[in-house]
Amino acid sequence: MLYQAYQAHSDIMVPVRTWAGMAINAFAPINGMSGPGIKNLTAAYELISRAGLTHVRPPFGIETVTVGNEEIPVTEQAAHVTPFGTLLRFTKAIDTPQPRVLLVAPLSGHFATLLRNT
Repeated sequence: MLYQAYQAHSDIMVPVRTWAGMAINAFAPINGMSGPGIKNLTAAYELISRAGLTHVRPPFGIETVTVGNEEIPVTEQAAHVTPFGTLLRFTKAIDTPQPRVLLVAPLSGHFATLLRNT
């Protein structure tokens, strides 16, 4: 039920964000010569217009890893997919046993790809 409520809210907010974007453009010509009231209003419109997820998840970009002195190719597989997230599994074809690592992104609502350098 939480997923449906989230999607319904997102669907309802599309025209509101569109309207706020148009309002920003309507106030843009007078923004430079106006008082703080218009600047605050355009800032609020900008906040509303940017409130949606408007970009795609950047790739992790893990093509190879170094094991010993050898570059090993890495394969990214989706282990479990839900509307809110995808559990990814990164595998490499190597015979040497290595420990498994579970990396969980700590920032809810942010892309886990922010942890690429980890």
